[in-house]
Amino acid sequence: MNKKLTYKELKEKVSEMENKLSLKDEEVNRLRSSFLSNISHEIRTPMNVIVGFSYLLNDPNYNQNQKEFFIEEINKNSKELLRLIDNIILTAKIETDDIKLDMDVCDIQLLMEELYTQIQKFFKANSIHGIELRLVQNSGKSNYRIFTDKEKIKRAMFNMIENAIKFTKNNSVEFGFKIIENKFADFFIKENGLRTKSSTKEIQNEKASFSIEDTVDIYETRIGLTISDKLIRLLGGKLKIKSSKEIGSSFNFTLPLLVDKPV
Repeated sequence: MNKKLTYKELKEKVSEMENKLSLKDEEVNRLRSSFLSNISHEIRTPMNVIVGFSYLLNDPNYNQNQKEFFIEEINKNSKELLRLIDNIILTAKIETDDIKLDMDVCDIQLLMEELYTQIQKFFKANSIHGIELRLVQNSGKSNYRIFTDKEKIKRAMFNMIENAIKFTKNNSVEFGFKIIENKFADFFIKENGLRTKSSTKEIQNEKASFSIEDTVDIYETRIGLTISDKLIRLLGGKLKIKSSKEIGSSFNFTLPLLVDKPV
């Protein structure tokens, strides 16, 4: 039989719950401020380029070739700005549970090849050179399948690969998948080489929902990684990051394989 609480005990419990709610509110406000700060930083970069070069187009001291370069940079950063806005809208939809998953059976190898083609097109459209991008093919059986939203998983991995490309010091990024015990597909992105500096304390303060293991130095959490984490969680996985300044960073998450029906 439940013991009835005294007025004093009830008051203490109410006070305890109020303190917990207050801490939660503070955490939400801190995460919101951090998110908005990251968005502001990412939006300012292409905006500064667009405004700056637009201003220079009216300067008669620059020749036609130089102005064509300005226009190219304006167009490239306009696309980047639109992509950032699209990411912000996607984040809002995820936070308000307003995102729909289009789940279907998916061949993993074909998915990886489509993603590789998509990234190559991204390189060409944004004039990215000097980055060695490798798709690591899975050895053995090739028709592994998962039940997932193909476009969402490609979006999540594309964002992680883009982040790796931005911050690699060794100009080498590889991605792919490996099979674990014929039960799970482990998807990975690996960026090789030295990293840009960011203290462990800053990462701990970020308190991202994904798991950061063996962290020595890692770049700041940006909106692309946050979206990747949220999409992967919606698909039933969990994003894990391992990073150090000396060897670079790796991102991975696992999803269950579809098992063939017995004959």
